[in-house]
Amino acid sequence: MPLALLLTLQAAAAPAPAAIDFDLAKYHRSPGERCDRSNASEIVVCGRRLNQEIDPTGELARRYATRPVKAEVGIGGGAVARSYVEAAEMPRGAVSKRIMIGIKMPF
Repeated sequence: MPLALLLTLQAAAAPAPAAIDFDLAKYHRSPGERCDRSNASEIVVCGRRLNQEIDPTGELARRYATRPVKAEVGIGGGAVARSYVEAAEMPRGAVSKRIMIGIKMPF
């Protein structure tokens, strides 16, 4: 019975839709041209590349550069609180894993 049902469903399958003709080259804008948003049925994506003309000081590159994450926060008066992990060897080869909280203060 299940085989007959599967064969029936396969025979009644709808044909695949025809491929949509899409050419991105005809949607290319010149640098001074604005995005055309007049047709509500089209999806328009407008953007610029990040280069020296847009960001001459390099501020965006510095702001979003990857750097190490430090779990520390200023708590006032130049003092900084931080959390970190530490491991210490114990007798007989055991390892003590610790979560530490420290405060640094200028003096």
